[in-house]
Amino acid sequence: MSVRFITGNLASDPESQAAGKTTIVKFTVLENTAEYRGGERIEGFKPLAHAVEAKFELGAGAVASLHKGDAVIVVGHERDASFEGTDGIVYRRIIDATHIGPDLGHATAVVTRTPRENS
Repeated sequence: MSVRFITGNLASDPESQAAGKTTIVKFTVLENTAEYRGGERIEGFKPLAHAVEAKFELGAGAVASLHKGDAVIVVGHERDASFEGTDGIVYRRIIDATHIGPDLGHATAVVTRTPRENS
């Protein structure tokens, strides 16, 4: 598995889905493809869409904190996935997030620690 670092904006609010005893949070990050050359902004093609999934406390934190349009930084492991679509099997790459946070170059944030549960 390769580690990916991406930045971009949320295409929609994160959504929770039950998967057995685990809840998986899913969202899409749109990455801008523009770049700067010689101090001039060169527009890229349409934004790249990255499918992201997060579990446990990370997913719960994403649902509680992030909303459509928010600028984010995501770190995770990329994997392949396939599912049955209306036109046959659909293949896609998914980033299983290990870290998610606001991009402070485009936003401000107030950090509230979540107390740890005693085991």
